[in-house]
Amino acid sequence: MMTEPAEIQSVLGLDVSRNNVTLCDGHSRHTQTIANIADALRTALQPYQGTATLAVCEATGGHEDTPLGVLLELAIAAHRADPAKVKAYIKSFGKRAKNDPIDACWLSRYGRDRAATLSRWQPVDPTQQKLELLVARRLDLVAMRVQEQNRLKAPRSRLIADNIRAHLSELERHIEALNAEIDTLIGESRDLALRAEQLRSVPGIGPVLVPLLLAVMPELGTLNRRQVASLAGVAPHPKDSGKASWHRSTTGGWRQIRPALFIAALAACRGNNGLATAYKALLKASKPKRVALTAMRKISPSQTPASGTPCDSKMK
Repeated sequence: MMTEPAEIQSVLGLDVSRNNVTLCDGHSRHTQTIANIADALRTALQPYQGTATLAVCEATGGHEDTPLGVLLELAIAAHRADPAKVKAYIKSFGKRAKNDPIDACWLSRYGRDRAATLSRWQPVDPTQQKLELLVARRLDLVAMRVQEQNRLKAPRSRLIADNIRAHLSELERHIEALNAEIDTLIGESRDLALRAEQLRSVPGIGPVLVPLLLAVMPELGTLNRRQVASLAGVAPHPKDSGKASWHRSTTGGWRQIRPALFIAALAACRGNNGLATAYKALLKASKPKRVALTAMRKISPSQTPASGTPCDSKMK
């Protein structure tokens, strides 16, 4: 396991693209561009091995995997930053200039200013990573299917209609194949199977939502209910200023989760379970239906999995 010095003395900023990585040494302000290849990165980063160094790069849809792997190999602490947070940080200085060396220097400065609070990157379990990729691909194909179904409503040509139907059939085959692969992967992993069983015990959570929650929110079971609510995008946030006080609204969180949870809540509130009881009680208290659906946070003890909190993600 990688050990980290008590105090970070130098921060590296890595601006990552598909072909190159621009590295900025926060101490010397020297920048260099390296090919995004393991051997080249290993040579460039070797001098920082064993030093009190933190490397910061942005999430770039997978292009950062190679640099992060090399940093892990060399036991250099790393942080994979949220691009939106870095962009807001740069914006706070009123700066507009942008190129690879400038971005790398900003990443170094971002890491220097926030080193104490930045989480350190750790490699994802291979099974969890494979599940995330499969679920992400399934979401893409489902979105394509919806688009094609909408186009089929007004194709304006028989040839186009036949082409769309053929594409829909192909999409269906691929989605079914992914469903089977996801089910097999969960069944073969003891940890995923246990968490899936716990999630299925919650009313409204079915075979589509279970792998989505396992893939997008692997933190379930390790966070408290308020953190989970915020991560899922169902936490009400205040919007007050001076004497003005507006209704609280839910925002943020993973964009894939909120629609799925909404459908699950609709299904649960029509059954005979603790969630439905809580929903009806909220309606009786004159809460609007949408507010009541979002506020269904109570699960009766008989419906709560014995081993912990994954079900707390429902709407808390």
